[in-house]
Amino acid sequence: MIAKRVAIGLAIVGVLAAAAWWAVTSFMPQGFIDIDQAQIQQRLDARFPQKTCAMGMACISLSSPLVTLTEGSPRIGLSADVMVNLGHREMPGKLAFSGVLRYVRYQGDFFLDDVQIDNFSLSGFPPEFVQVVQVRGPAVLRRALEGHPVYTLKGDSAREALAKLAVRDVKVVDGKVRVTFLRFGG
Repeated sequence: MIAKRVAIGLAIVGVLAAAAWWAVTSFMPQGFIDIDQAQIQQRLDARFPQKTCAMGMACISLSSPLVTLTEGSPRIGLSADVMVNLGHREMPGKLAFSGVLRYVRYQGDFFLDDVQIDNFSLSGFPPEFVQVVQVRGPAVLRRALEGHPVYTLKGDSAREALAKLAVRDVKVVDGKVRVTFLRFGG
């Protein structure tokens, strides 16, 4: 009998806590930080060039990234110079790809997910292999970008430290990445 009352009491407390959290997250004022293209570009420049090799003889190097933010799109575009090395053969080219930003709470890191190749050109590359690269390229890009955030909230200011913990949404607004967060105490 007592165990049943304790269980009911705990269930009620759990429901009340969930309702309180929903109310706080739904009705609390929100703040935001806008990250412009130049800020993202500066952080990316420091993380490139990137090189990924498979089977020790096929390597892809990405360098000179250029960020593109498209209004209303959840995707972040990047273009880069690419160098494909197959044994002793080098083939330079250009690559444009995009991805959706994924935020890792508490670390403040933004990664690209759902990577898609938008444009690919390579000089000296047989046309029959272009389709292979477009099919397998996103997986290679994911491996190259894995573990390498495209941007990190450093938490230097109180606003960034708060945003780092309470991010609600990330999207492109007015040509900038807008990070929306809950604003406690204000």
